[in-house]
Amino acid sequence: MATRSVPQPPFTPELLADLHADNVTSAQREQLWPAVSRDPEAVRYLDALDEVTTELRALGRDEHIIHSMPEDVAARLALFIDELEPPEETPAENATVHQLSPARARESASAAEVSGTVPVVLDEHRRGRSRWLAAAAAAIVTVAGAGAWFSTSFDGDAPAPTAQPTPGNDWGDDLSATMALSALGRNNVTGSLAGPEALERCVRANGLDRTVLGSTDIRFQGGNAVLILLNGPQPPKITALVVGTGCGTGDPQRKALQDIG
Repeated sequence: MATRSVPQPPFTPELLADLHADNVTSAQREQLWPAVSRDPEAVRYLDALDEVTTELRALGRDEHIIHSMPEDVAARLALFIDELEPPEETPAENATVHQLSPARARESASAAEVSGTVPVVLDEHRRGRSRWLAAAAAAIVTVAGAGAWFSTSFDGDAPAPTAQPTPGNDWGDDLSATMALSALGRNNVTGSLAGPEALERCVRANGLDRTVLGSTDIRFQGGNAVLILLNGPQPPKITALVVGTGCGTGDPQRKALQDIG
């Protein structure tokens, strides 16, 4: 039976994210680190993940935080993340994906070489979209757990909301991570944007070529609108796009666009 060699540069974002989150076995980690630590692009990517982790932890300690995530929302999101990946074939040593690991020191580039005939077994049944969803959800858990507000106004002068919105209420002019979280994994839009093709046309009309992670009807800036969650410019960010209900080709009807995470 043919064996697989240790992956070599360029490394995929999924593989690096697994390595950063300790989502591989200890044996796999020992096999991968020598090659990864010698690749400048991979090291920069891992450093960026460390920076995101540090920023999110800082948000959790921010004294200006307004609201915390409701417990039922946190529980629903944690369940959603756990259900993204089948439980079978997952090594016992693997960390749960929504547990953020602390920033770690990089392994020395002089680590021992590993034979190219040693197989590295990663869960091949995983696909990019579910992995991306899990990474995005992990960022949302941390940011929304801190209750941070992300202003969508362009002048930056809009006041922060003073009360947690409830379903059916007008969301005002600002979106929080908690608000955006409500659409993750859902697709319950009514009207002309109810179908996936219509949503994709709307997203493209706004100049974005992204995967839709969820969508829902909302009230925003005093009118009916649609919140669309998209994969962000890079993991684990997501992008919240708010549009009018008639958004379509040639008519983007953009109301807000915000990267979160």
